[in-house]
Amino acid sequence: MSITIAIANPKGGVGKSLTTMMLADGLALSFGARILVLDADPQAGVTKALLGIDAEQELRDRRIGLGPMLQAFARGRNIRLASHRVAASDLSELQDRQNGFIDILPSNHELLGELADFERSAHRKRRRDRLDVQLSKVLRAELQNIATDYDAILIDCPAGPGVLGLTGIRLADHIVAPTSLETNAYSTLTDFLKFILEDDLGLASQVKVHPLITQYQSTNSIQREMLHHIKEGLAHLNAFPRPIPYTSALQNAAAHPGIGSLRSARQKYGNALSEVMALSKALVERIS
Repeated sequence: MSITIAIANPKGGVGKSLTTMMLADGLALSFGARILVLDADPQAGVTKALLGIDAEQELRDRRIGLGPMLQAFARGRNIRLASHRVAASDLSELQDRQNGFIDILPSNHELLGELADFERSAHRKRRRDRLDVQLSKVLRAELQNIATDYDAILIDCPAGPGVLGLTGIRLADHIVAPTSLETNAYSTLTDFLKFILEDDLGLASQVKVHPLITQYQSTNSIQREMLHHIKEGLAHLNAFPRPIPYTSALQNAAAHPGIGSLRSARQKYGNALSEVMALSKALVERIS
């Protein structure tokens, strides 16, 4: 049975999509894991990172992705997740699919202008319960149908407390919560744990949250001090002890070379490959 991990934080720009990509690559490379990525973010950041921008038109033509799935849900039809899966990795080491692989249920940025219409249509068709409750029930049943194909399901959640983000959280066994060390970013994370996870969703006792410091700059004395406090147990948050540095190598890794282009893990991540491996190993140690 697979384990479901949501990469979630209501604040934008903290590295959720980059973290999702790193975890997918790292788990597949380090452990031979079979990974399914569900891109629940209309900005489609992890979809672009794993499939490339050029894939958007093909997905649109084939009616594959989060948009068509939500349209089916809004009309009361079956979503059928299995038919929306796409092989996702651009790593040459994973192409034989024998020693780990990555599939994705992709998103598409056209949803950014359609979410309000989707929510109105879905509410008219399905009036029994909160929309995130209904959507999570449907997706959970669909994910169970394909769960035996995977060791881990990673859900890249959008920023904000919207329907898609809350749905992703409801599906999760664990939450990896990327956050920068800006004061407002960390306060947003603590508010998220209290007001959304505990008060709104009532899931605080059921799902484990693992804060992950991203975009860390060791030359910044304030960040170094905050990281020290976090390691000492600040706000009782059980954060990953090793932060993800802000490096050009990681930013470049998210730029997909294009459809059909392959690269080795070393070519993709450069000197940041050790960060990818360390993150995946730290996650496995926490959830094992």
